[in-house]
Amino acid sequence: MNTNSLKTFIAVCEHAGFSAAAKELGYTQSTVSSQIKQLEAELQVRLFDRYYHRVSLTEEGILVLQQARNILNAQEKMLASLKFGERIEGEIRLAMSSSICNRYFKEDFLQFRRKYPGIRAEIKEGGTEQMFDMLRRNEADIVFTLDRHIYDSDFIICAEQEEQAHFIAATDHPLAKRRLTLQELCGNEFVLTERKMSYRAILDEALASKSMEIRPILEIGNPIQICELVKKSNLLSFLPDFVTEDYVRTGQVTRLPVEDSMETVWTQLLIHKNKWRSPAIHAFLDFYKDVMQKNSILTEK
Repeated sequence: MNTNSLKTFIAVCEHAGFSAAAKELGYTQSTVSSQIKQLEAELQVRLFDRYYHRVSLTEEGILVLQQARNILNAQEKMLASLKFGERIEGEIRLAMSSSICNRYFKEDFLQFRRKYPGIRAEIKEGGTEQMFDMLRRNEADIVFTLDRHIYDSDFIICAEQEEQAHFIAATDHPLAKRRLTLQELCGNEFVLTERKMSYRAILDEALASKSMEIRPILEIGNPIQICELVKKSNLLSFLPDFVTEDYVRTGQVTRLPVEDSMETVWTQLLIHKNKWRSPAIHAFLDFYKDVMQKNSILTEK
C-alpha cells in the first residue's frame, strides 16, 4: 500500500475537500482524485460520499481514517528511530490565549525544549472561537483554551483542569477588606482583557444575566501587565488565580471576596478528531498532559 495515498486521504479529511487538500499538498486536484480512486480500488470500499462539491466520510472511510493514522504514525516513529535514535523532530502550530501562554510557556516549555530539541513550535494567540476556527481549517494543530467547560464533537479533549478566577485589587485598596457584591463592584474603575476573550466573555455574560455591566477604562491582552497596573493603582480586575498567584503570595494584590461572582473557568487541551498526530504532536500532548496533571494535584493541595 502506498503511504502517499494514505497521506492524501488524511489531507482530504482534515481539509474537508479535494481542492483544499491539493493546495496544502502542492498537488493538482486531479492527482488527489486519482490517488483516492486508487486507494478505494485497492481497499475495495468507497471512502467518501460526494454531494454538491462537498465530501463526507462513509462508515468504511471512518475506519480507514483511524487505521491510516496508525500506519503513518508507526512509519514516522520507525523513520525517526532509524534516523535520529530517540530524537523526535517536527513543527507544531499552537493556538492559545495570552494567559495560557504566560502560564505554560516559561519553565515548562524550556523543559520540553531540552527533552525535544528537534521540535519547533509556533504560537498564535486568539479568542476561543477564533482558535476553534483555526482547528477546523487545519491552521492550528493543538488548542489551549481558558474558558467555560467546552465540549464539541469535532474536538477531542486531551487534558483539562478546573481553574478558579477572582476579582483583584491592590492590597491597600479601600475595598480590599470588605465583603462585596457585584453591584458594588460595577461602579469602580477596571482594567480587563479584551471583550469576547475567554474568561472576560464569561464575566460579561454573568453580569448581563443580572442586568449589570463593567465598562473598563482599559482593555489589554497581557494579564501580567494588568497585574502590574492593579498593584500600583485603584484599578480592579478579574483574572484566573494562576495568573495572580505570585502577586497575591507576595502581598502586591489581593483577591476580593464577592458574594455573587462567577469564579470557575477551565483550561482545556484540544485537538481536532480528524487530525493526524505526528510524533511531535504526540510528544507535546504527552508532555503537557503530565504538566497539567501536576498542576491539578498542586492546586488540590
